Amino acid sequence: MESNVLSKLSKHLFWDCNIDRLDPNIDKKLILERVFSRGTENDEREVFHYYGRDTIKNAILDIKYFDKKTLNYLSIVFNIPKEAFKCYKRSLSENPFGIL
Repeated sequence: MESNVLSKLSKHLFWDCNIDRLDPNIDKKLILERVFSRGTENDEREVFHYYGRDTIKNAILDIKYFDKKTLNYLSIVFNIPKEAFKCYKRSLSENPFGIL
């Protein structure tokens, strides 16, 4: 795996973090959440190249928050029902009427 994946990602994604202290493996969920929520197509290509489709698929299911648009996008791209995402289940528990 390429160790400098963070240097290839858009800097605005980590405006509030010390990017030198991020570890691509330890901070994988944070990186993927930022890339898919606010990144560019190039950022997405870089994380696909670095992590691979299966690793990303497993990690995004466990991320606690995606906005509705990102959740729909990831559901389609990875062919995963929205109900399988932790963020979907969490939003339902916080919204008892189930309106998303």
